[in-house]
Amino acid sequence: MANRQQKTETGGFFQRLMDSIFKSSDPEAEKRRIMKGIAKDLSKTKFKFYKYNGDEVQPAFAKTFYAIYKTVAPANSFFQTTQNEKALQNLVMHSLMSNKQLDLIEKLSEENIVALSKTATLQQLNDQVQNWIEQFVSDFDSSTITKIDTVYTQLLLFKAFCAYDYYFMLKKFDSSMRELDFNSAPQFEPINGKYIVEDLKDFMSIAWVITESESWSDLFAMLKKIRDIEPIPQNTWLKLLTRLREIKRSQVFEMMLRLIQQEPTYQLVLKESGEHITDQYIGKIRHQAEIVINELKRQQKTSKIDSLASSIFGTTSVQRMKNYTEEQSLVFEKRNLGAFVYHQPMNYAKAFILDYIKKDVRELSDLVLVRGKWATAALSTSISDSYHAILELSDKILEFDESLAESSTLSGKLKNLITRCERDKEAMNILNTVLGDINDSARAILVTCVQNLVIFAKNIKMLVEDYQKQRPELITNWKELEHFADKPVNTILVSVYKQIYNFVTLMQSFLN
Repeated sequence: MANRQQKTETGGFFQRLMDSIFKSSDPEAEKRRIMKGIAKDLSKTKFKFYKYNGDEVQPAFAKTFYAIYKTVAPANSFFQTTQNEKALQNLVMHSLMSNKQLDLIEKLSEENIVALSKTATLQQLNDQVQNWIEQFVSDFDSSTITKIDTVYTQLLLFKAFCAYDYYFMLKKFDSSMRELDFNSAPQFEPINGKYIVEDLKDFMSIAWVITESESWSDLFAMLKKIRDIEPIPQNTWLKLLTRLREIKRSQVFEMMLRLIQQEPTYQLVLKESGEHITDQYIGKIRHQAEIVINELKRQQKTSKIDSLASSIFGTTSVQRMKNYTEEQSLVFEKRNLGAFVYHQPMNYAKAFILDYIKKDVRELSDLVLVRGKWATAALSTSISDSYHAILELSDKILEFDESLAESSTLSGKLKNLITRCERDKEAMNILNTVLGDINDSARAILVTCVQNLVIFAKNIKMLVEDYQKQRPELITNWKELEHFADKPVNTILVSVYKQIYNFVTLMQSFLN
């Protein structure tokens, strides 16, 4: 007896040894052996979803999905009216924020900020908005943020699970089945496994992530708060999750996919779930408020520019430049390639020099510089130098504008670069540099103009003060000058000073 047992054990040992040596030489045989093992493990589960012999998915599989389909169908109507992701984010944020935060959102709305701008300065308005934003952000503690992000993540998973196309897969088992018709039981038939592979993978990628969430009370409380009803009774949902977890633990779906695809090592890779919307939402509220403030600033600046231009030129529409113009700027702007940034102030500067400096200011300069008797020649130098520097700018502006004429080398270079930009990144960089240089030149002219006008205006102000003195210190023959002027000299001086002041203020609107 002992001898026989020893022979048996010896024979078993040698058989295992032979198997270990030779099984690797036939990969297909080894694969078949593993597949049979998977099929055997699958048959031991209580879920009779698949028959390996015949490669058939059984009606029991379809019945399980039909039960899920019937359970989640009522929730689809909820999500059909709330499809937009931003709308879902707003639902979660608004349902979980405090009343104080909801009140602050109202205060930070465009309507409220615009209304407040009518009774407050822009600085006061900006300070108030920043204060509201700080209050809004400070109420988000870590627990609130975690709760919001968790509920939103669950909402997306719940939506995806409910919106899964159960009908599409179930119709493969019963072609006569009607969508959302639960009045009559479908007659499911076995089908070939290959027809459900992708459907099953898509389902698992959603369902297995859902089973990782333990508590769903916050989500269902939120949904009930929004619609006053639960899309699915919470206890029904929890029972469904228990069923899904049981199926997941059994790995029955994984084994089915390995057998159907003939991939013994197949494993579904799940994407990590976890949404973070609080910071994004706060950023959106902040950004929206800043857009309103910036638009109000832009409107105020535009209104100020229009008012000053009208007071100086009698119109807001001033066109003196021929090439550095808004029309030519649009050639670049439409292609998002840049712009002629200072075309508007350059028009104003050229018009001011030609229409005012070379006429009204020239008459005043001739009066005080030529006919005026200065206490010392040195006192007149500053006003004379600044006046002539302003006049010289007229030639510089003309030269600058002509450099961009249709026939110019620079204009040809710009056209060539525009043509190449769509296919050549380096051309884009070169164009940005060239436009930058052109705009820098325009700005330099404007800055020089303003600097000399400020010097000239300061001298005019000194002359106004000197004129009003009983014993003038700069010009000694003011009374004599009155005979050579069409208007009282003091009136002319004050008028020129105001016009230059207004023009400098206009230019600073563009240069600051």
